[in-house]
Amino acid sequence: MALSALSKYLGIHDDFKRLREKYGIKWSVRDNIPTILLNQNGFTGLLARAREALSILSSRKEIIMFLALSGLRVEEALAAVKIFHEKGEKEYLNEELGVLEHYRFPEVFMRRTKNAYITIIDDYMLDLLKKAKPVSYDSIRQCFRRKSQSKCSFHVFRKIWATYMRYEGIEPEVIDLLQGRVSKTVFAKYYYRPDLKPLLEKARALLPKLRIILEES
Repeated sequence: MALSALSKYLGIHDDFKRLREKYGIKWSVRDNIPTILLNQNGFTGLLARAREALSILSSRKEIIMFLALSGLRVEEALAAVKIFHEKGEKEYLNEELGVLEHYRFPEVFMRRTKNAYITIIDDYMLDLLKKAKPVSYDSIRQCFRRKSQSKCSFHVFRKIWATYMRYEGIEPEVIDLLQGRVSKTVFAKYYYRPDLKPLLEKARALLPKLRIILEES
């Protein structure tokens, strides 16, 4: 497994796979204990860390709250703010569906292993985008370190978003889509063809409540 990871890093993974198949090299992976069993207060703990970050980074509240409500990765959320200001609302926002269309900018959002396709937004998030000033990831991390002794893991917001949406009945396939993952199940790949707009509206209706939960002290 270590050699496989190294071959990817060196850019010769295809050659490695051919050699592995030629000589019949195989390995087994031991089943891991599900994370949900190791941290029974997962959502509560994540909320505490997220609220701490929002409090410490109050000067960057627009960006941090947009990150929290979008479900995006940190780099993607920061890129979204930058593109919104550079390209403008008309080039980025699909008003009919109420989503930011990241796929219009594949050079930024369509990467080898991590993608972002669309993000649902409401009027509050649109206002956040207009007020937020584009900043770098390093700038946010340094700001947090100056004001706190702990290390902030900004990915807690993405985990909160996914867990909350599932709590409220949003289908895993929809959560995957909105977080830039494409399900590999046969069902999702070949058979799941829902009307998109009602699903987006259902998820969007949950954003105000999520905002309240995050801002509770």
